[in-house]
Parts: sequence; C-alpha cells; structure tokens
Amino acid sequence: MITKTTLATLLCTLLPLSCHAQAHDDTLQKIKAGTPIKVGYRAASVPFSMREGSAPPTGYTLDLCARIIDSVRKELAMPDLAVAYVEVKSSDRIQKLTDGEIDIECGSTTNTRERAAQVTFSNTIFVTSSRILARVDSPVRDIATLKGQRVAIAQGASVAPLLSGIDRERALGIQYVRVKDFKEGFDALESGRAAAFVSDDIQFAEFLARSSHPQDYAVVGEALSVDPLGIMMRKQDVRLHAIANRTLASLAASGEFDKVYARWFLSSKMKFPMGDAMKKLLKAPNNTPNY
Repeated sequence: MITKTTLATLLCTLLPLSCHAQAHDDTLQKIKAGTPIKVGYRAASVPFSMREGSAPPTGYTLDLCARIIDSVRKELAMPDLAVAYVEVKSSDRIQKLTDGEIDIECGSTTNTRERAAQVTFSNTIFVTSSRILARVDSPVRDIATLKGQRVAIAQGASVAPLLSGIDRERALGIQYVRVKDFKEGFDALESGRAAAFVSDDIQFAEFLARSSHPQDYAVVGEALSVDPLGIMMRKQDVRLHAIANRTLASLAASGEFDKVYARWFLSSKMKFPMGDAMKKLLKAPNNTPNY
C-alpha cells in the first residue's frame, strides 16, 4: 500500500519543480500565520534601492513596495504586519526569491523573458536603457570602440548576455571587469581599472549628479537595449501579484505615482523626467518583457 508520504516523496523525485513550488506556501498564507513579509532590497542601486549604515533601506522601488505592503495589510486586516528586509545582489536575487528567502524583490530588476519564466513581475514601474558610460580620456565612443577595452559589467545584469553576444559577433575582444554592483562599477571607472561601464542610463544620471567631476565622463553611443523594470514575486503568489498591480494602478490614477517618481528622479541634484514610454504604460499598464 502506497502511503501519502511515500507518494509525496515519489512526486518530488519525478517532479522536483512541483515539489519546490509546494515547499513555499502562498505568501499571504504565511503572513496570516504570523510570518513577516520579507522584502529584498539592493544596497547600492541608487535611487531605486539603497541603504546607508544601519538606516532602513530606502528608494523609489521601496516606496512603491511600501504602498503594496500597505494594501496587503488592508486586504488581510493586519495593520501590524511586520516587514523584514533582506539584502540581495544582482547575482542572487532570483535564487533568494525562489528559495523563499524573500517574498518580494524591490530593487532595479529588468523584466526579461528568461527571468519571467522563473518569476512573476509586477506591471512595469520604470523604463530605462542600457548605455555606455566612458571616461572622456578613453577612446570609447560607441560599441565599435569597445574593441580590446576594459569594460565594467555587473554580475547578473540583464545587459551582460547582450553585450557578450555583441562582443562575440563583432570579435571585439572586450576585457571584462566583473563588479558586484553599480557602486563598484563606478569605482572601477573612477580608478581607471575600466575605460567604460555598461549599465542603465538612470544609474549614470545619478552618478554624474553626485560626482565632483562629471566633466570627466560621457554617456556615449546608441542604447544597447530599452528595458522595462518591475517588482519580482514568486510564480505561485497570484494574490500578491494581483494586489501589487491593483496598488500600482491606483497610484497612477490618483497622481500619487507621479509624486513618488518626482521625489526620486526630479530632485535639485538630478533631473530625469519621465519618458513617453513610461507615461503610456501608466495609462495602459502591462508586464511585457523586452527580450
């Protein structure tokens, strides 16, 4: 006679992905059972998600996630719902989400088809493009002039496989300087360890706004890609995903979304107006990946 335990073990052996999904209950169920919601954040993804010292994490995406969590509190009638913050990196954010170390990722993650096959994204919260930031004293002016150059690239960045593909196709022989995050990429550029840094244009705008010598750098060449950013959740979190999208739609309809955007991207130090693509997405939201 086959017991339920034996059957469950057999199913886990034959269908490990199914067993993995069952290992992590619906996040709202866990919250109702007294578990805090675990928020993944990036330590140096300015201005989306960052943390200084012992201060709480802050940033544009975290502001939006705070609104979503408020909606969860109301939905579950749990005004005292606790939040636990867990630092993630570009290289481990998806793994930590699927393993249950975090329940919602509030960083600066591009929605790609490969990632969307593993996790669920909220509707797009920002549109950026991948560009080249170069030192003005380097010969780098576009993709072609990356030939033989030392180029900083963050581990796990969505543009990394795209750049590698261009590198192979054009036989550029790029010398990669692997960095863990945006800060380390800018450090590589400032120190001269890299002649260029390939990443998001909004990160470059933030860096140049804070730099004491912005004249030493230039964003060059055409965009390598146009990237929709979203908030990540697990595939089985259908209810959390619905709450997230309802919250974002409500923020857009009330004008609160524009205020959150202005707080982080239209400051006295940085001017990065909302582009037409994002304005259209607020009127007709979707979570379509770019490639």
